[in-house]
Amino acid sequence: MKTINDLSVTVTYRVGLGGLEVSDKVFDQLNEIADNGTEVDGTGMEYPEAIEWLHDNIKEGDCCDLEYEIEELS
Repeated sequence: MKTINDLSVTVTYRVGLGGLEVSDKVFDQLNEIADNGTEVDGTGMEYPEAIEWLHDNIKEGDCCDLEYEIEELS
């Protein structure tokens, strides 16, 4: 048996959605994110409505592809 004192993992997954109705503000922010190829974090500082919508509507259980990257193990 081993003890892990520190484990850092990045989890990346892809979700496909369709047939969605969103507000104009959410659409505009999502479109800007897509056009700029921007990755956004969960703080929502620059695109608050889009981040809130993504947070409320995307769950890990919806994922199509799931990847784990071990960043640190000690």
